[in-house]
Formats: sequence, structure tokens, C-alpha cells
Amino acid sequence: MAPQNRLQALFDLSRTLSSSLELTEVVGRFTDQAAGLTGATAADLSSHDPERDVLVQLTEYLKHEDRVSIPQDRLYPLADFPATRLVLDEQRPLQIRVSRPEDDPAERQLLEERGLQSLLMLPLVARGASIGLMEIVDVDDRVFDDHDVEFCQTLCDVVAAAVHNAQLYQQVKELALRDQVTALYNRHCFEEQLEAAVARSRRSGETLALLVIDLDGLKRINDLGGHQAGDEALRAAADALRGSCRLGDVPCRLGGDEFAVILPGATAEAATMVAERAQQRLREIGRGQFSFSGGVALSGDQLVTPYELYRTADIAAYRAKTAGGARTLVSAG
Repeated sequence: MAPQNRLQALFDLSRTLSSSLELTEVVGRFTDQAAGLTGATAADLSSHDPERDVLVQLTEYLKHEDRVSIPQDRLYPLADFPATRLVLDEQRPLQIRVSRPEDDPAERQLLEERGLQSLLMLPLVARGASIGLMEIVDVDDRVFDDHDVEFCQTLCDVVAAAVHNAQLYQQVKELALRDQVTALYNRHCFEEQLEAAVARSRRSGETLALLVIDLDGLKRINDLGGHQAGDEALRAAADALRGSCRLGDVPCRLGGDEFAVILPGATAEAATMVAERAQQRLREIGRGQFSFSGGVALSGDQLVTPYELYRTADIAAYRAKTAGGARTLVSAG
């Protein structure tokens, strides 16, 4: 099933995978060698998301193109695939064949839809926990013998370590970009994202809006209830923004009482609608105690740099605050 010199093949793969901490690179490098290592049609990888109780597919074999691709957010609820859950929970391999009626019907149907006949599922285990799944798939109806399974389990150990390290690295990178109080992106990330968004807008001609908001009365909240009350107000504002943004919008906390949302493709009306939704959500979350002052600016010929766009939106937010707060104003230009 696999190369004759299995130990050398595993060593070479381990060295290749350990040379990167980027998950997409780790997956891509494994994919390049998967078929040759396993002697099967392909080997797919998935990660386990216990919070959502789903399997997130990282690679997928496309029979009609005879290649392995990296899909975007392909999710499989474990409630629909009991055999997969069994492999993850018991951390032991399991074979599925379309020709065998007693095998899990959900897995057999999925194989048939993909033009495959046999499947060997093995858990990816790191530090005692199942972090995902390796699936050895074949277009032929076959039985994987003990030697095949043993080699694939060893292969899983190599891949699991590389995937786990890449996931930890991604978490550390993500934490470095997050504000500790609100878990929104921080100012450093905001500046990078805004610069990239302005550059894309100038290249494509697509509209770009920036919403800047100041939480009203944060000093008073801190003075009356202490910093814990202030942090609760900041988290409430963050939750309101998160729940009001459109897909693709980037909410950030800039520091103090200031937040911003980058809105690619948005008009002034769309940005104002996001602000109004957030204002309403903030009132509901804070039971009428919290509000914010917002300002909207649009990228265009007069606002050619990220700083000019931010400054214009910030001035509009200041005007909203001096007008009494709890409102959002659009920059005149």
C-alpha cells in the first residue's frame, strides 16, 4: 500500500511538515505526498471543533478532477455521522465500504456522492485529545489490511503533531491581534486592515466606509462603578458591534472608549444602518444604560490615505458627541 521504505518516507514527511507552522502550508505539503504515502487514491484531513460539535474539512479529493483541494469552511455535524464520532471518541480506526450494507449509511452515501468505494478513518490525536481525522479514500472497493492500518496510524502521529503545532501557532498569532478586554481586533490589526482595505478600494473602485464610535460617558461609568463596570460597558459595545456587522466587516477596539468598523463595499446608508443596529443592540444589552457617538466617512478622491479616512470619521464622531451623543453622523466630505 505504501512505499517500501516506510521509515524513510515517514522521516521525510516529518521533516517536511515541521518546516512550517502555517496550517495551510502544513496541509498543502501533506496533500502533495498523501497519495504516494498511503498507496490509496487520496488522504483527506479534517479538524475537530468540539464547541460546535462539527468536523471542519481541511482537504477534499475531487474525483472528477483527480486532485485534492482545500475547501472553504466545509462543515460536517457529528450528530449526522455517528461513525466519525466513534472514531474521534474511541480514538481507533474504522473502515467503511460502500459494498458493505452494515456500514454506516451516512458515510456510505457520502462516499458514493464523491465517486469513492472505500474509506479508512483514523483519529489525529495530540496530547491525548482527538484534534481531527485522517481519511484514506479509494475509488476501488478494498480492504485495508493490518499493515496498512498500522502504517496509517503512524502517519497520523506525524501529521497530528504538525497540525497541532500549526493550530497553536495560529492561536498565538490571533491572540496578539486581539484586544484583551473585548476580544475584538486591536489597534495594530485595525491599522493593517484599514491600509489593505483602502488599497483594495483604490484598485477596484469599490466603495469603502469607516465607522468610528466613542462609547458615551465611559469616565462616568468608571467613576461610579469602578473599572469592572467600565470593562462591562466596553464588552457590551463590542458585542453590539459584533452582532450588527455584515459579513466581511471588521470591528476593532482602538483603545479607551473608541471603536471602529471597516466596511468594505458599504455606502454611507449601509454604514449608518450598521451603526443604528449596534446602537439598538447596545441599549438592549445595557438595559438603556449605554450608548455611543458614531461617525462615518467614505473613501474617495478626497480621502486617499487610511489616516485621512480615519480622521474624517473620528471628527464626525466628535460632532455626534458634542451634539448630545447616542447618534451617528456622516461626514460631509
